[in-house]
Amino acid sequence: MLPFVLYFVAAMVTGFHLYSLLSLIVYGAGFNLLEVTALFGSFLLLIAAYVSLFKPRVAAQIALVGALTLWCFYGPALANLARSKLAKRTTTSQYMGRIPQFMPSMSGWPIPGMNHLSLLPRSPSEHPTDNRC
Repeated sequence: MLPFVLYFVAAMVTGFHLYSLLSLIVYGAGFNLLEVTALFGSFLLLIAAYVSLFKPRVAAQIALVGALTLWCFYGPALANLARSKLAKRTTTSQYMGRIPQFMPSMSGWPIPGMNHLSLLPRSPSEHPTDNRC
């Protein structure tokens, strides 16, 4: 009965997480094939939970395959998280001089009446040499 509970709870938790990630596609979020692969692994854990009631050895083999497909999704995410937490943080600037007393506002910099957004290049539709009708 313990394998059934473990496989079932793992399948439900990971399945809900992956289903919620995949449901964001409706709102325009990106799609990744690893999410579908991991959802298949969660489904395999659910099958293993059912099979564990009758044939525990076969259920363990199905659960192993399901867990490996889940690690295809969760493994790289955990590795990236660990890499970012353990990375040595360095300073981006070595400047140690005095702090300037006057900082120009963005509304009057670099030319009065211009802001930092007006320095960006125009889109092709606003370009003055555009000859489209």
